[in-house]
Amino acid sequence: MRPLILVWILLVFFVAWCASQGLTPSNPNITSSKDERIAIASAALERADSMLQSNGKFNDSAYDTFTRFYGQMAEFDRLTNQTRYKQSLKQCFDLDQPPPEMPIPIFVVHTPSTYYELYYGYAAAQAYAAYHDLYFLDLAVTAWTSANQATISEEQAASGTVDATLAGGTYRSMTPSDPNLTGMESGLFLVLSALLAEATSNQTYLNAAIESANFIQSHLLNPSNIVLDSLSSNSNDSCSVNSTVLPYNSGIFIEGLAILASITHNTSTEALLRSTVIAIAIDTQWQGLDGIIDTTDIDGHHIVHALAALYKRNTTSSDLREYIKGYIGVQYNAVIEKATSSGSNIYGLPWTGPPATSFSSLNQTVAMTALLSAIQLVANEPSSKSSDNPTSSRTPIVNMVKKNVTGAIIGGVVGGVAILAVIIARHCKGNHAPLVVDEHSPRILTPFMATSALVEISQQHRMIQTKNARCAVEASRRQSSASPGEVDADATRMNAQIESTAPLVDATNPPNLLPTERREDSLQTNELMRLLHERLLRGRLNDQDDEMPPEYSEGGTT
Repeated sequence: MRPLILVWILLVFFVAWCASQGLTPSNPNITSSKDERIAIASAALERADSMLQSNGKFNDSAYDTFTRFYGQMAEFDRLTNQTRYKQSLKQCFDLDQPPPEMPIPIFVVHTPSTYYELYYGYAAAQAYAAYHDLYFLDLAVTAWTSANQATISEEQAASGTVDATLAGGTYRSMTPSDPNLTGMESGLFLVLSALLAEATSNQTYLNAAIESANFIQSHLLNPSNIVLDSLSSNSNDSCSVNSTVLPYNSGIFIEGLAILASITHNTSTEALLRSTVIAIAIDTQWQGLDGIIDTTDIDGHHIVHALAALYKRNTTSSDLREYIKGYIGVQYNAVIEKATSSGSNIYGLPWTGPPATSFSSLNQTVAMTALLSAIQLVANEPSSKSSDNPTSSRTPIVNMVKKNVTGAIIGGVVGGVAILAVIIARHCKGNHAPLVVDEHSPRILTPFMATSALVEISQQHRMIQTKNARCAVEASRRQSSASPGEVDADATRMNAQIESTAPLVDATNPPNLLPTERREDSLQTNELMRLLHERLLRGRLNDQDDEMPPEYSEGGTT
């Protein structure tokens, strides 16, 4: 009886609180035409381009900012089917090429942090996707080969020189004394490997991407499906994990999974992708109650770009695809309405405002990701995959809660459910075990998703995380590594030019891809929500007239 009383007390409290707050999600509807969105993005790109110095760099930010801008120039050309920036990009990349007496690119010499060269390769891979010019592919392969030196291979792990569970992890720095295998570097290596696998059909790149994804899932993905910062490979650190949550790590991971899933069509990868997308989209650590990302770092870039990559490849169910469209729509509207002044073409951070008054290359490039991502959004485009619940008659989940009391009630129920899940979990354990609270677990937020739809999705795909054994051997850096899979540059070019007549080895069902096993010591929040939802329906609502949340019109674009 006591749990049921607590249920209703908390529900009443949250309904009243939310109604008093007047929670109002932001607008996911993009009303401008595609041509108008292209014009807005073009003006922002031109403003940034005018700020590049003669060396192809900005004077106010780090290396990753201008390489991010290189990728955005290529992305704009791909989205608009033109080559406006192709020659400019070649000139910019040429500035980072070594003189004849230097055998490796300047970016490798002057940048000890692995992520710099990964950003460089990532931009080159985006340029190759836009122009299909082998010049850019060679640059991407060079960056990949260099970053591969900082990545633990499956062969290394099998040899016993490092712990077997660390295969696929990438070190933060090229400096041998740095023991940290990070979410950012491992994620970027996953993305670059997946992009090269997508571009060349080379199995070596695909294997590398799978290894990186497995590493992140096994070691850095917390129970809430959020990627943590890093893991120390020192044996005396016992594989200790730095549990700092940096949202861009999850964004990078999602992008890598999106590309990987489009290649392998592996159901485990698709389920993991769905779970991580939902986790990143509902966490209020980096977005407000209006659903707008409100950080002042590169988080918005990686989150939105990852969702756009998934939307582009159209490999997810229609309900999640519609949700992604609405999520991007919220960010786009915030950028053009709150982060810039009319006609300035200068954008600021955070996207919640106030508008920028001066140019910042960091702020500009992060905002341009939202502008570019919105170009490809279209209204009522069917997904290549049907919803995971074909019998469902619900509207797509990219549904905004209306500005009324019913919307507040929905928010209240969600908040109540989140706390009630904890209470029920403790009650079910009979108070025989302490309640472990993960300080990084997301507070549940559904700014434009109907509560019932969220529960339905969470039921369908619940991420169950693997926990591997602690490290027993101190990791050592790779002393030597061949170019991808012993494949020379000529073979790489051949793969890029000629579509392979044979499918990738086990590409549709790679062995041991993202294995999962159930954690017996704790239930996922989504499952607790589902159990509570079912319990409430059975216990209290059977004899009442069901009043379902109202159906809302989906976010649209022109």
